[in-house]
Amino acid sequence: MKNIILSLIVSLACFILNFSIFTYSYNKIATPFLNEEQRVDNAGFIMSVSLSMFIISSLIIGLLFYVTIRKKA
Repeated sequence: MKNIILSLIVSLACFILNFSIFTYSYNKIATPFLNEEQRVDNAGFIMSVSLSMFIISSLIIGLLFYVTIRKKA
């Protein structure tokens, strides 16, 4: 039971982290005032920011799961 709760907490933290990254990227880069042409022009910048943040997120998630698994052993 303890393992299930711990896994649920880590999964919820991962979801919150990824949702925060998406929200930050959208609000910071692709504001609602941009038209489609401007969004296409800024696509490289949007991708570079989002991709780098998702790489950092995946490293943090991997570390969390490593710590979680290490605690179980």
